[in-house]
Amino acid sequence: MKFKSIALALFTVSIASIFGTTAAQAASLSVLADGLDNPRNFDFDSEGNIYLTTSGRGGDGTDGRCVPSPSSQFIPLCAGSTGSLLKIGTDGSKKTVISDLASLALTPFGEQAAGPADFKFDGKGNGYLLMGYAGDPSNSGPILQTPTLGKLFEVDLVNGALGREVADFAQYEVDFNPDGTDIITNPYAMTIQDDFAYVVDGGANVIWKTALDGSGIQNVAAFPILPVSQSELEFPSFEPPGDIPAPGDGAPSGPPPEGEEASQDFPITFQSVPTGITQSPNGGFTVAEYSYFPYPEGRARLYSVDGDLNIEETITNGGDGFTQLTGTAYDEQGNLYVLQHMNTSEWKNILQGGEVIGDISSSIIKVAADGTRETIWNGNGLEAASGLTYRDGALYTANRARLADQGQLVKIDLKSGGDNPTKVPEPASVLGLLGIAAAGAASKYGKRKRQEDKLEEILDNVEVL
Repeated sequence: MKFKSIALALFTVSIASIFGTTAAQAASLSVLADGLDNPRNFDFDSEGNIYLTTSGRGGDGTDGRCVPSPSSQFIPLCAGSTGSLLKIGTDGSKKTVISDLASLALTPFGEQAAGPADFKFDGKGNGYLLMGYAGDPSNSGPILQTPTLGKLFEVDLVNGALGREVADFAQYEVDFNPDGTDIITNPYAMTIQDDFAYVVDGGANVIWKTALDGSGIQNVAAFPILPVSQSELEFPSFEPPGDIPAPGDGAPSGPPPEGEEASQDFPITFQSVPTGITQSPNGGFTVAEYSYFPYPEGRARLYSVDGDLNIEETITNGGDGFTQLTGTAYDEQGNLYVLQHMNTSEWKNILQGGEVIGDISSSIIKVAADGTRETIWNGNGLEAASGLTYRDGALYTANRARLADQGQLVKIDLKSGGDNPTKVPEPASVLGLLGIAAAGAASKYGKRKRQEDKLEEILDNVEVL
């Protein structure tokens, strides 16, 4: 793995906003770890150390272990052993607990990796590692040679290795396809309650309930589709990046610019794409969804799910939802925090491959029990984030979670400088701030030409299915 060394950042950025004539107290964002490859979800041990998954950067494609990505302009998804489980100590130290874990990513960019996706402790202190995927699990064996993807494992923390297999979500998707749509799996996030793991799968569009004792998957439920009129959907206008083989048909034609004419290469799926889960104060679970391409703004929903996997929408599809959610968390008072990966449809802001062309700012929104919303943090260093955990008056998230080399683990202290969390204006009222953030991000990631040259080399090694 081409790691960047991870250093404890020694800077803090702060933001304060003014409501009327009263200045709010300033929250603060601190970088706990930097230079990460596609960081994802994490957990704290009893001493406050953080166990963080990084999905890696896939492989370089030279061995032909690649398949064309059906959701990313058919750029090759190539396999490698670049995923890891890291331990970030309370003193800022970093230790690799497990290295060389399976990883898939858009190659040669290393963007949007799938691999180690989440890590959680149970009540006895045992650790469990969730391995994501990002495609048809039937390709795992003969082509990608990644048998650990799409599964849940107990972890041997003493020896730094995967332990026993707890559940195989990928094979279940192949055998039963619970949501009845395309056969794709991507276990993305989980929580553990009692002796069960509850896993949301953004590829299969389901929530899994699996026993930790090895007795396997106990239950599964599909999330409802997200219907939006095609007349309300915005689509990008772009050409596919070269002659990339597609399953059975050779090179794709790419989508047309108008939603009404969406091609078969990029069908409108209406799928939920659940990506965030947390335990709710009532003993059940709150689940957040990302939504489907082209990621309609203000349409992502929240769900309430009980232990038997009965699903109920709590924020409905009426245009008053959220945009591309990737995390949820509750504080001690029962307030819910949700994380928007980007505040507008991702295709407007970042090209497949990681070149930033717009504003990739993320935001964290507080939802009170009465439904009142406050934007707690918006941009200002928070970009393309994923995963959200609340602990002792602070929120933690994986920043730039879809990028290789650029990922971070960050902490947002809600009580910095006072007793009240900062209230930040809604996105429409901070356009100037967002524009500054976008300009800085664009200069940081502008390396498209070199990536395209490398892509041409890799295409010669991509296996045509």
